[in-house]
Amino acid sequence: MENTIDLMSIFKHDSQFQSLMKRMLENAMEHSFHGIMITKAEPGYPVVYVNDAFAEITGYSSEDIAGKSPAMLQGPKTDRAVLDRLNQALSEGRLFHGETINYRKDGSEFVMEWKIVPIKNEKEVTSHYLALQRDVTKSRDSR
Repeated sequence: MENTIDLMSIFKHDSQFQSLMKRMLENAMEHSFHGIMITKAEPGYPVVYVNDAFAEITGYSSEDIAGKSPAMLQGPKTDRAVLDRLNQALSEGRLFHGETINYRKDGSEFVMEWKIVPIKNEKEVTSHYLALQRDVTKSRDSR
């Protein structure tokens, strides 16, 4: 027997429960070990949210990156083939998982592994993307 929770059913409860769940999800995002970024699903993918872990990984604060494109993390060693796979997955409305070299605010390189999930609105149209990110440089260096 599979032990899963239907997240949509959670929000069908009373408003007090919905409020509690909202606070739990907010806390999970804020205190995650992984960087979290939310972007709009429009040209340039403007950033609307990053958590503290994102700032720790990249050196960019929410003020630095708000409204800008996540492409500002890319540079000369960013793998264009990975970005092509990313763009293909997003254009098809699929989850993306990959890793590449990105750049911190100070210009230093790091290997970022990330998943990007399309977030759909009530009309089932992708309105935002949720990116879960982590610095895997140390684990790659130890190989």
